[in-house]
Amino acid sequence: MQLESTSSIANEIYNLAIETFDSHAQADIWFNTFHQLLNDTPLGYAKTDAGVLEVKKILQAIKDGSVV
Repeated sequence: MQLESTSSIANEIYNLAIETFDSHAQADIWFNTFHQLLNDTPLGYAKTDAGVLEVKKILQAIKDGSVV
């Protein structure tokens, strides 16, 4: 099993944010805004594997209209 590169993971998360918010600008704002559940910005929090998974989980919940 081959691990994804950091850039492909970043692209995957960014593309999910664009799909979720329907806008590059809104995705950028979301990534750079403090998020209470993360106690950090999503961009800052996604610097570890666990952080990436948590950011993806939150984005997917927002996209699906689920509870975060």
